[in-house]
Amino acid sequence: MRWACEYESKSGSIGLIIFSAKDLNAAQIYVEEMTTYYGHDHVFNLNELAEGDIEELYRLFPGSTVVNG
Repeated sequence: MRWACEYESKSGSIGLIIFSAKDLNAAQIYVEEMTTYYGHDHVFNLNELAEGDIEELYRLFPGSTVVNG
């Protein structure tokens, strides 16, 4: 299964990560490890990707599509 979630790093930048996990429990464990082992301050908005295309990412993560520059 494919999953995606947003994260905030200690520097304040927000990103999107796409990863594989066998089920929801395994995905939640990985999200917890992002905070515990990888040092992200906040990991949120976990979603299973059914289609895995760019349109689905825009729909599930509209805040991540904003470009500041």
